[in-house]
Amino acid sequence: MGIKSVLKVVFCMVLIFSAYAFAGHRFEKRKVKDVTISFTDDSALFISEKNVNKLLIQNIDSIQSVAVENLDLNKGELRIVENAMVRAAEVSVSLDGKVNIVVEQRLPIARLMLPSQMYLDQDNELMPLSREHTAFVPLVYGYKESLKESLYKLVNFINDDQFLKPAVTQVSFDTKGEVTLLMRAHDYEVLLGTVEDLDHKAMNYKGFIAKMEKDNRLNQVKTIDLRYKNQVVTIKK
Repeated sequence: MGIKSVLKVVFCMVLIFSAYAFAGHRFEKRKVKDVTISFTDDSALFISEKNVNKLLIQNIDSIQSVAVENLDLNKGELRIVENAMVRAAEVSVSLDGKVNIVVEQRLPIARLMLPSQMYLDQDNELMPLSREHTAFVPLVYGYKESLKESLYKLVNFINDDQFLKPAVTQVSFDTKGEVTLLMRAHDYEVLLGTVEDLDHKAMNYKGFIAKMEKDNRLNQVKTIDLRYKNQVVTIKK
């Protein structure tokens, strides 16, 4: 290879490295232009966009004044995830300096009526109440730690049943761990007993309700007892 050819190769390499260096310099000097916050489910926000933004930037007055290289996305993402209302979060930044935050909230499935009230969430974990929104979920009385698995099983069963989900407003445990349910549209109580054989108990309940509605006698019922395997016992008002 002649000297001219070598010089051409060297020149091309210098140009390439210069271009990379220039691009890298511009990349490092990028300013954050905008922040977009979205929720996987925005039907009920237990944490506001404003608070998510605060968790990301912390003590910085305005994120638009921050160079992208100075924004620690990993730490910001961890701060968001550590919030008691958040199940998962993902933070990314585009080439033009736009920050995108996707937040998955924790989902309350029951509200525990304790001296210090809290929720039980979709992962069977305790969750504090939110200042932003109140979840419309069954109220639970008589809860204690030993009943956690039973409650989780029961509430998920109720939520998976289109007939029961809109109807059940309250779950009460007695000292033996047996359950009484209160319903939204009626003033009777349902003695469920232990959280076992739920499919059979639900089938008996639905059959009984259908018959009583057909006979127009549902308003006469005070108590529906599902604790016995092959029968439904009722107490009239």
